[in-house]
Amino acid sequence: MNCHVAVKEYKGDPIIREDGREVNGTAEIKKLYAYAGWNPDKGEYNPDNNGDGLPDGSRPIEWVRIHNLPDHVYFNHSQHVKVGNVQCQTCHGNVQDMDEVYQFADLSMGWCVNCHRETKVDFLNKETGEGNRFYGIYEKFHNDLKNKKMDSVTVEHIGGLDCQKCHY
Repeated sequence: MNCHVAVKEYKGDPIIREDGREVNGTAEIKKLYAYAGWNPDKGEYNPDNNGDGLPDGSRPIEWVRIHNLPDHVYFNHSQHVKVGNVQCQTCHGNVQDMDEVYQFADLSMGWCVNCHRETKVDFLNKETGEGNRFYGIYEKFHNDLKNKKMDSVTVEHIGGLDCQKCHY
């Protein structure tokens, strides 16, 4: 709602679905208001009369799942985003530029394994304070980098290809 409190109607170029139908952008924004329990006329959320901590009338957005993994695969967004500093666009594409979201990457096992083999780990540089503190447990690799024994450390080096990291 951070954006749609200010953006109340769609004034951009027509959005056309694959089947040729035009999307009413303003009506889509109003759907978001209803899901969030936002009253655009008053500029505030609906009251919480039943005391459940949510605005009256709000409900979860009915998402259409676009990116789907098999049931036997575990994926943790926070591990990739917070620890690995992976940008959303790496896997999901430039969603901000998509009129209709689509699956950007195939998210196959091979695609993930290649990413783990190629993605370099950003260790903490104690002198500058830059880098990722999470990887402090890998001091050996950091020293090997400093001593030029290695030129980079990838996710593969720190266990990123262990089967149980993604499969259960």
